[in-house]
Amino acid sequence: MPLTVKQIESARYGLEKERLGDGAGLYLRLFQNGAKRFQVQVAKEPRSKARGWVTLGDYPDLSLKAARGVAARVRAMADEGMAIPEIRQALALDENATNSALESDGRVAPRKRSQSKQPLPEPSDPLLLRNAAAAWFENKRGTLSNGKHIDQNWNTIATYVLPELGDRLVTEIRRKDVVDTLRPIWHTKNTTASRTLARLKEIIELARLTHDLEIVNPAEFCKKTAFGYTSRRTKHHAALPVERVPELWQWLEEVTCDETTRQAAQLLLLTAKRTNEVRFAAWPLIDMDAGIWTTEAGLMKSRLMHRVPLSSQAKILLQNAALLAPDAKLVFAKPKTKSGSFSENTILQLVKRFEPHLTGHGFRANFKTWARLQKRYDRDAIEFALAHVQNSLEEAYMRDDLLIERAQLMQDWADFVTGGTAPASLSEKLGLR
Repeated sequence: MPLTVKQIESARYGLEKERLGDGAGLYLRLFQNGAKRFQVQVAKEPRSKARGWVTLGDYPDLSLKAARGVAARVRAMADEGMAIPEIRQALALDENATNSALESDGRVAPRKRSQSKQPLPEPSDPLLLRNAAAAWFENKRGTLSNGKHIDQNWNTIATYVLPELGDRLVTEIRRKDVVDTLRPIWHTKNTTASRTLARLKEIIELARLTHDLEIVNPAEFCKKTAFGYTSRRTKHHAALPVERVPELWQWLEEVTCDETTRQAAQLLLLTAKRTNEVRFAAWPLIDMDAGIWTTEAGLMKSRLMHRVPLSSQAKILLQNAALLAPDAKLVFAKPKTKSGSFSENTILQLVKRFEPHLTGHGFRANFKTWARLQKRYDRDAIEFALAHVQNSLEEAYMRDDLLIERAQLMQDWADFVTGGTAPASLSEKLGLR
């Protein structure tokens, strides 16, 4: 998720990961002496896969808003083919660059040394598509859920649109230009191409509104007419036959693996949550007495807060997790990792040892299949358990998340998965009882 000022101010070296990501390559680096420094990661050289760092300035001398503005300029220069040394020289990324950013943010920068260097260049025409894209991105980034989504939004535009259209005026771009730009990837990377077209449409629409342009949006047209028919087949996440789920549970109980990964995989299976919701589960949002685990809206795909009633087996897994990372904010904390938790692929690699085709997301399919086969649970309860988005009419009339009904559903599911037995208790293994 994007950084906030509150998060930056509370961040401390050693208690957080070394670099906190804001998305699109912008990071706040924490130092042992207490310093907090903004850096942006871009390609070292044009068309190079190697990445390097450009330092923007120290917080709070450089505000978060100003850092995002400077980072957008750095990314634009990298997209234009400038290497990191050239970017540093062009932006004069020392105290003068910091001062220029602060002034653009409405703050007065303190006088420092190195006053002889050149200031930041004047911004170019805002109607260049490249600059319109940067404005759109800064406007949109706050609505995106995490760094991965932020990067995807910018990178698709930077990769597939800006090289062809970046230096064109928005008012000069025609539908044919857009079609010609996306045609090479429309059939080979159709999902990416469709999302890129939608983002380009937003960019031009924002430019129209901001600059009161009387133009037709060139990214708005019939896709089937422009590109022809595209055959798309949805590939679903692989899942076990539901009758084999207890077999998987028993294997998870016995397999030799990292203990945090075991507990996380088992909790994922019992709660039918998504992997990232388990990765970033936080103790302040878990009420063990009430038996409710809450996930904040920002972490949910639906952007709605989600509550999960905890089965007795899930409570034991959480007690185990508390022993593995005492005093941590995250349930499955890994303080030395970049994210502060285990990797997104950690559970995936574990379950693939059981069956190579499996995915952690397939657990959700197992849960829904089992629940429907029982023919005694309300459909809405099952959908709430999976945090699926309802249509607008259903949402308007359904004001209850059916927590009481779901408590029985989740306990029955846990009993099926575990055979009615409790997970192994780490406190008993460690002789703490």
